[in-house]
Parts: sequence; structure tokens; C-alpha cells
Amino acid sequence: RDSSISVTLPDLNISLNRIYPFKRKKAAGEEKWYEKISFQYTGRLTNSINTKDNLILKQGLDKWNNGMQHTIPVSATFTLFKYFNVVPSFNYTERWYTRKVVQSYDPTVQGSIRKDTINGFNRVYNYNTSLQVNTKLYGFFKPWKMFGDKVQMIRHVFTPSVSFSYAPDFGQSRYGYYDVYTYTDERGEVRTVEYSPYQGMAFGVPGKGMQKSFNFSIDNNVEMKIKSESDTTGVKKISLIDQLSANMSYNAAAETRPWSDLSMNLRLKLTKSYTFNMNASFATYAYQYDDRGNIIVGDRTEWSYGRFGRFQGYSGSFSYTFNNDTWKKWF
Repeated sequence: RDSSISVTLPDLNISLNRIYPFKRKKAAGEEKWYEKISFQYTGRLTNSINTKDNLILKQGLDKWNNGMQHTIPVSATFTLFKYFNVVPSFNYTERWYTRKVVQSYDPTVQGSIRKDTINGFNRVYNYNTSLQVNTKLYGFFKPWKMFGDKVQMIRHVFTPSVSFSYAPDFGQSRYGYYDVYTYTDERGEVRTVEYSPYQGMAFGVPGKGMQKSFNFSIDNNVEMKIKSESDTTGVKKISLIDQLSANMSYNAAAETRPWSDLSMNLRLKLTKSYTFNMNASFATYAYQYDDRGNIIVGDRTEWSYGRFGRFQGYSGSFSYTFNNDTWKKWF
């Protein structure tokens, strides 16, 4: 209706399968630890513009929003003391832009911001690293004659996991991803405005703030094995609790309220086709009064008062799975 047109040309995606660069072509003996190191590569090149249809052929290259992004995840999986899985990883992302936009205050026009486009090659990167340790504990319970001789065994699988992730603060001035300009308002007060020269670019800009996070999670699975004449093996597995998990994190770089809220998930397989999912959240920090008597979230945890996390709410859903056997049974 207003002759607007949006064009993306080209939009190219490149991917490389997982590679083990240190793996021997002719392995002899046990696998070395460095042979487990692998990496992948994904890249994307895009070029787009939003304009009017009668202006698209008149726009110069500096009016197009273009860029290229490279993503390289490096990871490995090791076994420690036979029972612990150790998964270190390193993720690197780099963006290439052909320009940046520098902002400044224009004193000649009240409230006007000058935006100068500087063409040239700009390299914007960020990275993060993490280390995860997990294991599995198995518990078996034989109910004997409690349920007759039909129930063979009940198995409980408990999976605890601890991970640590780190990322530097890419909002620091040495990276150059953020800048500031100052101006004097109508009251004569000096104001400082922060912005990013790469804001609005094709692949954005790395976020601010250092990350030092510890993540704690537990996962539970309970299955029951019963006698079944319909199964060729003579036994049948029934899922009692497909998943019961809890997750919480601690940000060591945060000055206040480093603990996250507690999230829990329950998944039940009611039948082969029906699945029930429920998610719940519990707030970690308690309410308190501020100096004006308003209720705010304070810095003390609910645990310090001897209470469990404050219930935030839950969501539930049912799902039904269709397959070829479903259609054969129905029709």
C-alpha cells in the first residue's frame, strides 16, 4: 500500500560436519585424550535492505545491511575415574561488518543526534567457555510379593550435573563494541548516552556483563519391568516417571542476587502416545519493604527464613504422537 519493499540477496549458509583434527588415521591401542577433541563450523552471509520499490535500484551499497557470521564450537568428552563424564567446550563467534555508525550530539539543533556512517572492515567477536561434569546413579528395587509376581523390577536412574561457564565483559572499552556521547540538556545538566556503533547490524553485537555461572541440575527417571505375554521377550517396560528434573544456577559475577530461580520439570508418559508435561518455577529471593514502604524483591533468600522457594506458577500440556501404527489402528 505504501510501495515498501524488503529484499534479501544473497543469503548464504555454510556448514561443516564435525571434525576430529587430532584423530589418527590408523589407530593403534587405546584412543588418546586429544583425539576426542572435535569442532564444527557454521557460517552465514546476508545482505538485505528495506526501501521503496522506486528507490531500490538507486540505493548505494552503504544503504544495504550486510554482514557475515562465523561460529566455531570446540568440544570433547572425557571419562574421569570411570564414572564421571567431563565435557569441556569453547564457543567462538565472529561477525564481519562493512561499516559502523558513530553517534554524536548536534549542538546546532536542539535534541538532534548526528549519525555518521564510517565504511570499512569491522571485526566483532565474542567467545565463552564451559566445563560440565555429570554421572549416573542406578537404584534397583524388587517388590517381591507386594504386587504379586508380575512386577519384576523397578529401576531409578539419578543423573546429577554441575557445569561452569565463563565469558568476559565485552562491554569494556578495549573491545570497542560500545561507546558514549555527552550533551547538556535544557536544565544545564550533562547527560551521558551509551550506544553501540554496530546496533541494528545483521548479526547484532555481543552483550555486556561478565559471566561466571555455575549451573546445578538433577534428573530422575523411574521405570518398571513387568511380565507380559504380548511381548516376545516375556517382559514389558513401563515408564513411571519419564523425567523429574530441577535446575538452578549461581552467577559469581553478580554483585546482588547471584542465585537464579528454581525451575522444575515433570514429564509422564501416560501411554505410548500420550505425554504430560508440567513446568514450575520457585523464586529464590524473598519480598521485603524498601525505605518508602513499598514491597520489593530483596537480597535475602527464602531459605534464610527457613522456607522453600516462593511459588511463581506452573504450566502443563498434553501431547499426542502420531505414527504409521496409529493410522493402521484407526483405519
